[in-house]
Amino acid sequence: MAPLIVLVKGKPFLVLGSPGGARIFPSLTQIIVNIIEFGMSLDEAIEAPRFFASSSRGRGRSLALESRIPAETIKSLSALGHDVAIKEAYDKYFGGAQGIMILHEKKIIHGGADSRRDGSGAGF
Repeated sequence: MAPLIVLVKGKPFLVLGSPGGARIFPSLTQIIVNIIEFGMSLDEAIEAPRFFASSSRGRGRSLALESRIPAETIKSLSALGHDVAIKEAYDKYFGGAQGIMILHEKKIIHGGADSRRDGSGAGF
């Protein structure tokens, strides 16, 4: 599950890891999507609000959302019938990702660390 290495054209681009049991995959996926689809920096992607959805025996459980997710989004999800559970901002429930982004063409390495846990990131 973690660490996770994302390759681009056969070369390492992202190295990510996080504690969190079943929440590791969705946390790392959200970080990757934030970088690739939304153009966030590594640190922005790691710090962005997170959500977690799961099911048991084919039935959805509460949709856990960080309180930093916009109120309008939370309201819309509730209106669609989701049982929404709001967690505190930067709640450890959503893991504590650490990562490295390697920009080969620029010869730069960025480090990122999650405010949800102890740690720090550095690059050169």
